Amino acid sequence: MRLSKIVTWVFFLAGLALLLGMVYQVGLTDLLQSVEAMGLWLFPYLLLKAIPLLIHTAGWAACFSVAQPQPSFWQVVLVSRAGGAINQITPTATLGGEMVKVLLLEPMIPRQQGMAAVIIDKATITLSNMMYVTLGALYLTHILPLSVEIQLGLSITIGLLFLGLIGFVATQRYGLVSKALLALEWLRIGQGTLQHLRQKVLPLEAHLMEYYTQSPWRFVRSLLLHSIAHACNAMKTYILLCLLLGAEAPTLVQAIMVEAGVAALDQIFFFVPGRIGTLEWARFMVLSSLGVAQIYGLAFGLIARVEQLLWSGIGMIAYAFCTRRAGVLHR
Repeated sequence: MRLSKIVTWVFFLAGLALLLGMVYQVGLTDLLQSVEAMGLWLFPYLLLKAIPLLIHTAGWAACFSVAQPQPSFWQVVLVSRAGGAINQITPTATLGGEMVKVLLLEPMIPRQQGMAAVIIDKATITLSNMMYVTLGALYLTHILPLSVEIQLGLSITIGLLFLGLIGFVATQRYGLVSKALLALEWLRIGQGTLQHLRQKVLPLEAHLMEYYTQSPWRFVRSLLLHSIAHACNAMKTYILLCLLLGAEAPTLVQAIMVEAGVAALDQIFFFVPGRIGTLEWARFMVLSSLGVAQIYGLAFGLIARVEQLLWSGIGMIAYAFCTRRAGVLHR
């Protein structure tokens, strides 16, 4: 744990140094003036984030089985925002927030059902992310001077990730974990532990298999909603670039590529606490590749930081509300 804290601080300080270096390079005064040029449009722009967030939440709501009691949509909104805030501020590769979601759902539905909904949503949102990140990776390989070997490695990595994701869904659909544990029992090694694990896994697999057999269309619905949310984020990017650059803003197609490229880079630096420095750097680099002045690239990143802080703060308020109302984290 001590080593983990040291590593976390190292990444945080490195990201902070990166951010300060970019600010020094473009100049703080000019940077603030470029952001101030948006005027009062900055506030409604920040509120636009609510649209993709609500669509993502609707995608998660589609991951609850119709055969079981379900939380209300607004309960799902609160839990989703709380878990999302934990994911944003902790270097847990979006896993810490998912565990929080399971705990916050427990007063409303059985834990195994909540865990199944979180796992299914992780599959659909990861699949939609992979499609989007693949688009961004193709864009990055086109605009950056990458060697043939690196491009090949990137293609192989994306292909393996897709195969792994398909295997992840198949494991849920056909209950392969409990079957694998049963097969291992034949080796007569640690039979007691394997049987205990299998008994823990079986109820969860029952919820997963029920969902995939009785509501397969809801899986497709969830995937579609998450993809629409990504499209909304791309539209937000286009609006922001128009506000910052006016007539010199990239086209809508270029804005979509910018958002996809940023999504690809953001996935790489999940281990940096709060994405400090890397969040701004990703937007700085992608816009610079289009020939946009560095000052606007960094302004774009800093506005994204303000947006993250605003919605993470709202998420922490939702977290406090959920935990105080249910007391689920004090059991």
